[in-house]
Amino acid sequence: MRNSFHFSVTVTVTRLFGELMRPLQNPSTVGGAMTRRQLIRSMGVAAAALGAFGITACSSRTPVDEASTTESASGPFTVVDQYQNTITFDTPVGRIASAIIPVPSMIAGSDQSISRNVGVNSSAISLAKNGMLATMFPEFLNTPVVSGPDFVPNVEQILSLNPDVVIQWGDKGDDIVAPLRNAGLKVILLKYGTQEDLEAWINIFGDLLDKKPEAREILNRMAADRKTVESIAVANAAKAPRAMYFYSTPETKVSADNTYMDFWITLAGGKNVARGAGKGTSVAVTKEQILTWDPEVLVLGNFDAATPQDIYDNPNWASLSAVKNKRVYKAPIGGFSWDPPCNESNLMWLWVAEIFYPEAQLDLDLRNRIRETYQSLYAYDVTDAEIDRILHLESNKVSTGYDSFSA
Repeated sequence: MRNSFHFSVTVTVTRLFGELMRPLQNPSTVGGAMTRRQLIRSMGVAAAALGAFGITACSSRTPVDEASTTESASGPFTVVDQYQNTITFDTPVGRIASAIIPVPSMIAGSDQSISRNVGVNSSAISLAKNGMLATMFPEFLNTPVVSGPDFVPNVEQILSLNPDVVIQWGDKGDDIVAPLRNAGLKVILLKYGTQEDLEAWINIFGDLLDKKPEAREILNRMAADRKTVESIAVANAAKAPRAMYFYSTPETKVSADNTYMDFWITLAGGKNVARGAGKGTSVAVTKEQILTWDPEVLVLGNFDAATPQDIYDNPNWASLSAVKNKRVYKAPIGGFSWDPPCNESNLMWLWVAEIFYPEAQLDLDLRNRIRETYQSLYAYDVTDAEIDRILHLESNKVSTGYDSFSA
C-alpha cells in the first residue's frame, strides 16, 4: 500500500522580505543588466540577512510513517553527497525540493509515493505528463515548480515550501547553489553523466529516505541486467551497429562523449558515431556531419517530439542507413524517460539490446520485466495498454523488428 504523508506548514514572511524578493517576479525591469542568476543570488543573501534578524519559518509536520524509518527514527543521521559534503538531519526527511529533473521519479521509486516531493523542476512535470508518473500519481502534477530547465532555483518559492533539504546539481556552477546555502537551506549536490553517478544517486536516496534495502534491490537488478547486456554485446560483436542518439532533431543536437547515452550505446555493443564531436548530452552538429557518420540505428529522445515517421518523411535524412532500413526508434518513457539515467535505466539497456540485434531474437521478456519493475518501484500494476504506451508501440511499429515488443 502506498504511504501518504500529510503536512501542515505555516510560513511567515515579512514585508521587507517581500520587497527584497520582488525583482524576481519581473527580472527584466531591474536595471536591464542583472541576470536572473544574479537576482537569485541576491535573494539568497537577503534571506540569510533576514534570518540574522530572527525571521524564521515554522512548520508542524506529521513524521514519516514509522514503518519506513529505522535508524533515522532513533536520532540524527547524516548523508554524504557526491561532493563529499556531509549533511546532518535531526529528524526523518519528509519534505524535499529538487531542481534536478529525474529526482522526483527516483524518490517515488524508493517510496512508492510522491508525497515527499514538495518542489520540482518544470521539466519533471512535463515528462510526467508524457510518461507514466502522472498516471500512477496524478497529484504529482500539482507539485509547485521551483526551477526551470536552466536549474536556477526560485529561492523565494523554495523557502515558502519549508523543505528539509534541496537537491541540486553540483557540476553546473556555484550560481545555482550559493543562493540556496545563503538562504540557510540544507543542500545535497549530485553530478551527472555516468552509471557510477546514477548508482551514487540511488545510494544517497537510500540513506536520505531510510530506504537502503530498496536501494540495494534496484542496484542488484541493474548489476544483473548489465551482465546480461554485456554478454549479448560480446555474442553479437560482429553485428554491432553504428548508432546515434538524437537529442533534438530541429536543432540537430546529439549526445557525444561523457554522456549516459554514450554509456548505454557502448554497453549494448554499439558504436556511438557522435563520439569525438564534443562533450555533453546535447552537442550541436551539422546535418552534413550526421550524413557522413551514417548511423545504422537512430534513437530519438523524449526531450523532442519527433517520431520515427517524422525522420522517414524528412528528405534530409533519406540517405541514412537507419532510414533506408527502417531502424529509427523512439526511446521509451515510463516513470521517467529511459534515455537519461533513472531507476528504470536497466530496462533501457535491455530495450537497446533488442533493437540493436533484431535478428538475434533475444526475447528478453521486456514486457514482463516492466510489470515486475513497476510493482517493485511504484506498487503499481501496469496494464498491457500502458506498456504499449511506455514502449511507444504506436510510433515505433513502423520500424524494423518492433513487433517483437507487442503483447
